[in-house]
Amino acid sequence: MPYLFEEDVPRTDIMFDIDIPETWMEYDLSGDALAGLRAQALERHGNRPEETEALNDLFTDIANVTSDATGAGMLSAAGAFEEYDDGFFMATVCVFAFPAGKGEQTLDPLRLVEYIHPDSATAREGTWLRKTAVDLTEQGLGRCGRIYGVTDYDTDEAVIRSVVMHTAFEYADLNKRILVSCTSPNSREAAEVLDLFDAITGTARFWEREVVPGH
Repeated sequence: MPYLFEEDVPRTDIMFDIDIPETWMEYDLSGDALAGLRAQALERHGNRPEETEALNDLFTDIANVTSDATGAGMLSAAGAFEEYDDGFFMATVCVFAFPAGKGEQTLDPLRLVEYIHPDSATAREGTWLRKTAVDLTEQGLGRCGRIYGVTDYDTDEAVIRSVVMHTAFEYADLNKRILVSCTSPNSREAAEVLDLFDAITGTARFWEREVVPGH
C-alpha cells in the first residue's frame, strides 16, 4: 500500500509503504463504498445468523475507527474476512496522515487515539490498553509510539469488543505524522491477533524516490 506525499522540495518524493497479507482486500472506505462493501459481504457470507452478526460487528468496528478521521487524514485501508471451521477471522488496517505542526503545536497521533478509546472503552472486565514504544530501527524508523489492547465500543444495540493496535511514525524530512491503526473483533484470540498486527506494522517503511523532470 504505497502512498505519495508532495513536499515543498520537488527533487524527491517521500513514500510510505506497509505490507498487508496477500489474501486481504484494500478498501475504499467512503460512505457509499463502505455500504456497498457491507452489502456484498452479506450477500456472500451472510447465510447464517451468526455470519450476519459477525459481519455487522466488523463493519461497526471499521466505522468506529474511521468515522472521526475519514475527512482528516485517512489515506487507505485494507482488511480480511475469512471463514474457518471454528469461526471467522476479521481485521482491518488503516493508514492516516496528520500535519506535524511546529514547536509546541507538534501533533502526537497517539493523543488522537484517546478520543477513539475513552475511559469507558476499558471499563469492563477483560478490556485493557497499554501505551509503549516499539523499536523499528531496522526499518529506519527508530522507536515509535504505540497503543494496543482490547477495548469496548458501545452502540445502540450492542457492545462491540475489539483488539486494537495504533502505531505512530515520524520521518525527519516529512512535515506529517503517520498513524497505522489495526483493529479486529476477534478478542478471544487477542494475543494471536496482536502478534499479527505487530508483524504487519513491522513492515512499515519510508523511502525516497527521485523525481524525474517532466514526469
